[in-house]
Amino acid sequence: MKKLLIKNGRVIDPASAVDEVADIFVIDGKIVEVGAFEAIESARGGVEVIDATGKLVIPGVIDLHVHLRDMEQADKETISSGTAAALAGGVTTVLAMPNTVPRLDGAEAIRRYQKLIARDAKCHVMVAGAISRNCEGKILAALEDYPALGIRFITDDGFDVDDTAVLEAAFKKAAELNLIVMIHPEVMGLAPDGVMNEGKVSRKLGVPGQPNEKEWKAVERAILLALRTGARTHLTHITTRESVELVRQAKTKSDRITCDATPHHLMLTEEAVLHMGSLAKVNPPLRTEADRQALIEAVKDGTIDCIVTDHAPHEEKDADLRKASFGFSGLETLVPAVLTELHFKQGIDLMRVIALLTDGPNRVSGWDMKAVAPGHPADLTIIDLNLEKTVDRQKFVSKGKNSPFHGMKLRGWPERTIVSG
Repeated sequence: MKKLLIKNGRVIDPASAVDEVADIFVIDGKIVEVGAFEAIESARGGVEVIDATGKLVIPGVIDLHVHLRDMEQADKETISSGTAAALAGGVTTVLAMPNTVPRLDGAEAIRRYQKLIARDAKCHVMVAGAISRNCEGKILAALEDYPALGIRFITDDGFDVDDTAVLEAAFKKAAELNLIVMIHPEVMGLAPDGVMNEGKVSRKLGVPGQPNEKEWKAVERAILLALRTGARTHLTHITTRESVELVRQAKTKSDRITCDATPHHLMLTEEAVLHMGSLAKVNPPLRTEADRQALIEAVKDGTIDCIVTDHAPHEEKDADLRKASFGFSGLETLVPAVLTELHFKQGIDLMRVIALLTDGPNRVSGWDMKAVAPGHPADLTIIDLNLEKTVDRQKFVSKGKNSPFHGMKLRGWPERTIVSG
């Protein structure tokens, strides 16, 4: 029997609206008591004690948008290295995207991936299934097989499904099977060569850009399909002020539409490309200050349900902006980036900020697995709110060493990540 006692931490649990200094007693990976335990070491014997005095103790952070690669892309990332990066970032549960090689679009590939997860994962890994075969947007994948495989989310992330008839069929099937449609909102045929936001910076650099319309038109379509079919719908990494307003209005009509945003879109703008170059190349692109402010307001008013990293461990960043890969590693900077921008800079209440990383994604997913309460798994993140460090991408655990936060000072780093006790 393994016993663990986390003492004197400031426990913040948005699921139960708890914010108090308390001890957490864990036996064999489950929380059994939360309260004050004097001399518990001698009273119960054989207890490992973690002194969390002056630290935050929160439910384990959940990231609903991660690319773990592996299989034929093991040079980019493996489940082992990607989940090690999650642990380093205070993340206890991730949702792996299906645009692996081979794609996770059927039982054979999904079972193969789940075997790798069972063997190599250092934290909890859930898997999203592809909407279409090979993520090509032409023929639906065998969605009816997904529930038996433990699949809750379907997405062709990395691409949107351009064929509206195919996408509507997916929404209808998802409603029937109680699956969550995760939409990567992008009109694929609009500005297909765009490498950053369309605007003054793209014009200055002389590179093709992506207009806001490329995203919000896809958001608009997804919302219409969600309302028409009743399927649970999650819009991932929204970036534009138009998208924010569309989702805000949609939520007045349905409680089955949710969305997320990333730390980089909340913190950075297109201006970052001027001094970071391809390190700041991501899809969807970094937008304008007006778009960034719209996202922050959406966090404040609850339009945005959770924050995700879109962790994408690419190394092809040495080429010029047109040729470099989209994306970068985000797991290891998630917590301090969010705390630095939203709590310390924007002054957003700590309970709300922690909810974006814990209770928010838990509610979106319906997993019901994260709370600091008896009977729940001991998935916990301990954070030093006062710790300020400069991001050094060369020290990342992930195989992907690229980050637009490289060289930035961030505050509020995870000190310890506890998975199943």
